Amino acid sequence: MAANAPIDTHSAPASAVLHLSAFSVLGGLAGFAFNEEPEKNRVRYSLWLVAYAGVSEVLQSFVPNRWPSGEDILFNVMGLIVGAVVYAQLTRLHKSSQPLSPVAIPA
Repeated sequence: MAANAPIDTHSAPASAVLHLSAFSVLGGLAGFAFNEEPEKNRVRYSLWLVAYAGVSEVLQSFVPNRWPSGEDILFNVMGLIVGAVVYAQLTRLHKSSQPLSPVAIPA
C-alpha cells in the first residue's frame, strides 16, 4: 500500500465537500466585498456569482478527465449561500458585541 495514497475527489461526498467549502469561502468574501453596496448592486453581484457557479462547471467539459455535473452546480450555489449567511451572522455578532459608548479609562 502506498504511503501517500491519493485522495479520491471524484466520489460524491468528497466532491460535495470540496464544492461547498470552496464556494463558501467565495460567498463569505463576496459578503465582505459587497457589504457596503446598495441592495440592488448586491443582488446583481449575487446573480453573477450564481452564473459563475454554473459556468465553472460547464468549463470542466474542456478539461481532460473532468465533466460538468448538475449536482456540483447545486453544491456551488449552496456554498455561496452558506458563506454569505456565515458572513452575515459573524457581522451581526460583531456589531452586537460592540460597546454602545466608549468607556473612559482613568489616567
